[in-house]
Amino acid sequence: MLAVYIVLLLLVPARLVVASIGATGTVANLFLLVALLWYAISWLMRRVRPAEHTRLPRLALFGYCVAVLLAYVAVGRRDADVMEYSAADRALLQLLIWLPLILLTTSLTEYRQIDRLLRLFVRCCAWVAAVAMLEFLFKQSLTSWIVIPGLQSNAATELISRGDFVRPTATASNTLELATTMVTALPFAIQQAFHGEGRSFWRRWVPVGLIALASVMTVSRTSVIGLVIVMLVLMVTWTPDRVGKTLLVLIPAIGATRVVVPGLIGTLIGLFSAMLDGGDNSTNSRTATSADVDGFLEGHRWFGRGPGTFLPDLYRYTDNQYLLAMLEIGIVGLVAIIALYVTTIHCGGAGRRRFTDPARRETGQGFVAVGFVLLVVTATFDTLSFPIVAGSTFLMLGLSGAYLSVARREQARIGDLPQ
Repeated sequence: MLAVYIVLLLLVPARLVVASIGATGTVANLFLLVALLWYAISWLMRRVRPAEHTRLPRLALFGYCVAVLLAYVAVGRRDADVMEYSAADRALLQLLIWLPLILLTTSLTEYRQIDRLLRLFVRCCAWVAAVAMLEFLFKQSLTSWIVIPGLQSNAATELISRGDFVRPTATASNTLELATTMVTALPFAIQQAFHGEGRSFWRRWVPVGLIALASVMTVSRTSVIGLVIVMLVLMVTWTPDRVGKTLLVLIPAIGATRVVVPGLIGTLIGLFSAMLDGGDNSTNSRTATSADVDGFLEGHRWFGRGPGTFLPDLYRYTDNQYLLAMLEIGIVGLVAIIALYVTTIHCGGAGRRRFTDPARRETGQGFVAVGFVLLVVTATFDTLSFPIVAGSTFLMLGLSGAYLSVARREQARIGDLPQ
């Protein structure tokens, strides 16, 4: 069921939703509602249960649920717009959707199950990356023709430009969502390439190249920041020899990108230069929004104004999930969101320390890299408002918990063996 969910999450365009539900009504999310029913029946029949030592991800989700429920009460205590009440109801539905994702992932009991799901995640992201690169080259959407009966598009299919380049979206609903998804898959693509015994060089490294290049082709600061974080987090655990070889590959790769796609590297450098020199339109918009929210927070600092209620149609865009969390679910919710990312980092790092196999240890460092990436890029756009990034966030949280569970049980089994 998790494998089907990953395919639906990544390969079905996120813009296609059930109109009455909105962005929450994607095909992948509807499938999770079916998965929740299946899990409930299986649990009642005692055919499935959470694995040992997987309490942390469930506690992290529980803390987030408590924050959302408290905020839901808060919206009922003020004179809110009808649209805000509907948005708060959709936020509760989204909680119900994320619940089976954590329950299913924390029921995994073997490392090979986790590894197979991560391989599928990387392969799907490689296909999405290939579509994104074609959109970048042909300057038009290649998924706009996809229509599913009963679903409507809730996002524009036309691609936007930055400088001389078209910013692809592929199956994502937004360029930043695509960039974050690619960066999330990259550490596991690298791990699978280094430990892909029995597979050819091309099968191991082509997904890495596609995912990395597609993230750069989104022409966004988020992708560059994410790539830097991933490489730094991974490299601190690598041998000096591997670090040296990686740098020897990266430097020519950057040079080749300048030749193959003239102006792309310069445009990316210009984005950061503009930000440091006083900001471009995007940066100034985010800064202005952050500086003018005190009026909305007054009286709602702890529990917020209500989950999902700070609607752009009524108020404004925030482009910052931390700021949006403060407005909607308050300080309690902000802490709960940070706890999601910190839990992913902890589970990956704690599991890595318990494993002795190099491939399994690097999987744990991949979870650490994902946690740090999400911790940082959440400040650059409202991550949990986009279905692919939100789904990937909770998927990685649950998988990291299952990974730590396997590590603890294997460590205990080794400790019980006679010397």
